[in-house]
Amino acid sequence: MVRFELGQARDVTFVVRDAMGRTVQEDALGMLAAGIHTVDLNVSGWSSGVYTYTLVADGLRSTKKLTVK
Repeated sequence: MVRFELGQARDVTFVVRDAMGRTVQEDALGMLAAGIHTVDLNVSGWSSGVYTYTLVADGLRSTKKLTVK
């Protein structure tokens, strides 16, 4: 589960990429209100390793690392 907070309502997209840059999950979350939100990840079919996830909110981007064991 990935938790994030929005300071104001925004149109949000969530993208996860593997170490090779391939998209493994992409969710258009739509317009979300200000506040705390979560995205559930089912990583059971993913290989162990480091992934990155990017939250795109009305053109603003935030990218962080995610480790799957």
